[in-house]
Amino acid sequence: MKVLKKAVTDYRIPLLAVVLFLIMALLKSNFASAYNVYSIADSAAGYGIAAIGFTFILLVGQLDISFGSVIALTACVLMMMLKAGMSFALALAAALVLGCVCGAITGFFVAKFRLSPFIVTMTMQLVYKGVALTITNSTPVAMQHPVLKAIYNVKLLNMIPLTFLFFIALAVLMEFVLRRTQYGRNLYLVGGNINAADNLGIKSGLYIWSAYAIQGLFAAIAGVAMMTRQFSASGNLALQGPMNVIPMVIVGGTSMAGGKGGVIKTVWGVLLMNIVFNAMTMFSIPAPLQPFVKGLILLIVIVSDKYMEHRHEKV
Repeated sequence: MKVLKKAVTDYRIPLLAVVLFLIMALLKSNFASAYNVYSIADSAAGYGIAAIGFTFILLVGQLDISFGSVIALTACVLMMMLKAGMSFALALAAALVLGCVCGAITGFFVAKFRLSPFIVTMTMQLVYKGVALTITNSTPVAMQHPVLKAIYNVKLLNMIPLTFLFFIALAVLMEFVLRRTQYGRNLYLVGGNINAADNLGIKSGLYIWSAYAIQGLFAAIAGVAMMTRQFSASGNLALQGPMNVIPMVIVGGTSMAGGKGGVIKTVWGVLLMNIVFNAMTMFSIPAPLQPFVKGLILLIVIVSDKYMEHRHEKV
């Protein structure tokens, strides 16, 4: 009985995702179709990759709401360079470096001056969005580049997109970094107790700064992944990024207080939330009502996260 209870406690999100998928498959005959499974996996890849980076942010006890604008800016730069005739490799490298630089700039102000991450990232969100709208003249940049089309056309078993497989591969790699390297263990320590980390001689500011740089890099990768299915970028791309990603990471089990969680848990949170989003579409929930549902889910997970935190402190 104790083993079963522990299994349900430790793996409640994977179990919930599987149970919800099975229930939906029974209620809607086309929910488990190859096309719909592809739709869930394809939509999960972009924001899922961004969620990997956001996991690092929460692990060090910080916040970043600017990564949606970083996604937009890097995607715009990628598409503009491709449209100008530059090679895909060069455009990709430029987008990834830009994303990393954006994250590093944001992280510098948070880590160096210990400013409020909410205020800093809200400000940088406006800055990055403004730059994206300026360089594109507030006009979408569209191009069906052969490489992007080739990536889009690759499907495992005709229902798993290449971008989703890449998302899983990145998740496994970053989970290894967190669990098996000194860098990863120090991230947990900084997020769990920054004062203790400082007393141990760990440069907490450097780890916080690196987490923001990683988030910027993964935001750029997410932007590239989105271009393989949209072929169009604008300064308004991923406006709902934080609203979609934050619940995914928290539902997966990464605490907003820092020092607790992991990337594989985030993967399950991403899958669960995308099943929920897909289910809302299946049941024809009106589009204006869907943000309310997402906001309600976010409120519930934040409250439950604080409840579990206080309960743990009492224990």
